[in-house]
Amino acid sequence: MSTSQVHGRGDPAPLKAALTLSLSGRYQRQGNEAAAGVRLWAESENVQLTLVDDRGLTEAAVQAYRGWIGKVDLLIGPYSSGLVRAITPHFRDAGQLLWNHGGSADDLAQPGIVTLAAPASSYLHGAIDQAASRRIDRILLVQGPGPFARAVADGAAAYAVRLHLHARTVDALALGDNFAGTAVLVAGHFEHDLAVVQRLHQLATAQAPALVAAVAAGIQAFGQEAGPAAEGVFGPAQWWPTAHAPTIGPSGMTFVEQYRRQTGREPSYVAAQAVAAGYLGCAAHRLGLTPKDVLQWQTSTLLGDFALDADWRQTGHRITTIQWQEGNMCHVRAGEL
Repeated sequence: MSTSQVHGRGDPAPLKAALTLSLSGRYQRQGNEAAAGVRLWAESENVQLTLVDDRGLTEAAVQAYRGWIGKVDLLIGPYSSGLVRAITPHFRDAGQLLWNHGGSADDLAQPGIVTLAAPASSYLHGAIDQAASRRIDRILLVQGPGPFARAVADGAAAYAVRLHLHARTVDALALGDNFAGTAVLVAGHFEHDLAVVQRLHQLATAQAPALVAAVAAGIQAFGQEAGPAAEGVFGPAQWWPTAHAPTIGPSGMTFVEQYRRQTGREPSYVAAQAVAAGYLGCAAHRLGLTPKDVLQWQTSTLLGDFALDADWRQTGHRITTIQWQEGNMCHVRAGEL
């Protein structure tokens, strides 16, 4: 298990923060994006950061967080709902908060778990709005394995019914080869979504879906790896950068500029979520907020508004819908075709 530390400059007793991220293994793409962002935050906020590679393994994540509870000032969560779910039992009676940026499955809303992301059940609502506006009344949900994918698909199906659309959920293995007049929405992990979208792209025009959306489309790597298959695909993103100055931390555009200078790349919402968790958790610690205070806290970061309901569900933040156009990820505003 590899460990790296970043020490803030000019502070003899910096705040101590720790987290695991998947610098290798199944989630290494997202883990390394989040890590680049978190390191920027730690340097700018004089934070002593301990970052451990969990390799996408629940055992590694659990071992690390069990060792940190009560020994560091700030605990930031790993990436993926599965890894967050694995470590949450250890926080129930610990009296320490976990600042969760990387897990959005609905069942993660529980006391002590401060989730910044909008819930997975809302991920594909924007794509369904697009289908409704185009008078596409058939929704086919291609659900990948695991509770996260199920939460996305179930939330999308329920929302489609509310809009009086017909929704059906299938496994990728049960896909047919004619989707004319149908919106196909894909909910799974990155590789699952990429494979389904590439398969749909190979269909003849007469058989192609009227609209395609995928959870994976919300990160920059999707456009790079899907190539021409990405064109026109909608996706959910937890973040779209703006110049608006939030209550806590830098604006989204300021973070983009910092990330570009440091890495030479564009930041994804995965990186922005991790940075927002750092700024939010750091502010809460310095303000001396108790878990009860955090539950009633309303504020904002570069990610957007922050507010929790009585069941610890994130209610302030909303999903942004994007579409790939000519190789670029473009923000889709409400009502826009």
